[in-house]
Amino acid sequence: MATTMERVVRISENMETASVDDVVETLNLIVPKLKSDLTSAYLQKKIDALCNDPDDTERRIKCMALKPYLDWYVQGLRHSDLGS
Repeated sequence: MATTMERVVRISENMETASVDDVVETLNLIVPKLKSDLTSAYLQKKIDALCNDPDDTERRIKCMALKPYLDWYVQGLRHSDLGS
Protein backbone atom coordinates (compact mmCIF):
# COMPACT_ATOMS: atom_id res chain seq x y z
CA MET A 1 0.00 0.00 0.00
CA ALA A 2 1.33 3.42 -0.97
CA THR A 3 2.08 6.07 1.61
CA THR A 4 0.20 9.36 1.43
CA MET A 5 3.29 11.02 -0.04
CA GLU A 6 3.67 8.35 -2.72
CA ARG A 7 0.01 8.62 -3.61
CA VAL A 8 0.14 12.43 -3.76
CA VAL A 9 3.20 12.35 -6.02
CA ARG A 10 1.65 9.71 -8.31
CA ILE A 11 -1.63 11.64 -8.65
CA SER A 12 0.13 14.98 -9.09
CA GLU A 13 2.33 13.60 -11.87
CA ASN A 14 -0.65 12.02 -13.63
CA MET A 15 -3.45 14.55 -13.07
CA GLU A 16 -4.56 14.45 -16.69
CA THR A 17 -5.24 10.70 -16.57
CA ALA A 18 -6.10 10.19 -12.89
CA SER A 19 -9.73 9.60 -12.12
CA VAL A 20 -11.58 12.36 -10.32
CA ASP A 21 -12.39 9.88 -7.55
CA ASP A 22 -8.68 9.09 -7.05
CA VAL A 23 -7.85 12.78 -6.90
CA VAL A 24 -10.64 13.43 -4.40
CA GLU A 25 -9.55 10.49 -2.20
CA THR A 26 -5.98 11.78 -2.24
CA LEU A 27 -7.00 15.35 -1.46
CA ASN A 28 -9.10 14.07 1.43
CA LEU A 29 -5.99 12.38 2.81
CA ILE A 30 -4.05 15.64 2.94
CA VAL A 31 -6.81 17.95 4.23
CA PRO A 32 -6.22 17.07 7.90
CA LYS A 33 -2.45 17.25 7.43
CA LEU A 34 -2.33 20.85 6.21
CA LYS A 35 -0.79 23.24 8.72
CA SER A 36 -3.47 25.91 8.47
CA ASP A 37 -7.03 25.23 9.58
CA LEU A 38 -8.18 27.97 7.21
CA THR A 39 -6.47 26.28 4.26
CA SER A 40 -7.89 22.91 5.26
CA ALA A 41 -11.42 24.32 5.48
CA TYR A 42 -11.05 26.11 2.14
CA LEU A 43 -9.76 22.97 0.41
CA GLN A 44 -12.57 20.89 1.93
CA LYS A 45 -15.15 23.33 0.50
CA LYS A 46 -13.51 23.04 -2.92
CA ILE A 47 -13.55 19.23 -2.70
CA ASP A 48 -17.22 19.29 -1.70
CA ALA A 49 -18.08 21.56 -4.64
CA LEU A 50 -16.22 19.24 -7.00
CA CYS A 51 -18.03 16.17 -5.65
CA ASN A 52 -21.43 17.84 -5.88
CA ASP A 53 -21.03 18.95 -9.50
CA PRO A 54 -23.05 16.65 -11.78
CA ASP A 55 -21.17 17.69 -14.95
CA ASP A 56 -18.15 15.45 -15.60
CA THR A 57 -16.36 18.12 -17.62
CA GLU A 58 -16.74 20.66 -14.83
CA ARG A 59 -15.60 18.08 -12.28
CA ARG A 60 -12.42 17.50 -14.30
CA ILE A 61 -11.79 21.27 -14.56
CA LYS A 62 -12.31 21.74 -10.81
CA CYS A 63 -10.11 18.74 -10.15
CA MET A 64 -7.24 20.15 -12.22
CA ALA A 65 -7.57 23.49 -10.40
CA LEU A 66 -6.77 21.72 -7.11
CA LYS A 67 -3.40 20.37 -8.27
CA PRO A 68 -1.48 23.14 -6.46
CA TYR A 69 -2.62 21.69 -3.14
CA LEU A 70 -0.94 18.41 -3.99
CA ASP A 71 2.22 20.24 -5.03
CA TRP A 72 2.24 22.35 -1.84
CA TYR A 73 1.84 19.24 0.26
CA VAL A 74 4.83 17.58 -1.41
CA GLN A 75 6.94 20.73 -1.18
CA GLY A 76 6.07 21.18 2.49
CA LEU A 77 7.09 17.64 3.38
CA ARG A 78 10.29 17.82 1.38
CA HIS A 79 11.10 21.16 2.98
CA SER A 80 10.53 19.76 6.48
CA ASP A 81 12.72 16.73 5.63
CA LEU A 82 15.59 19.13 5.02
CA GLY A 83 15.40 20.28 8.62
CA SER A 84 14.31 23.79 7.77
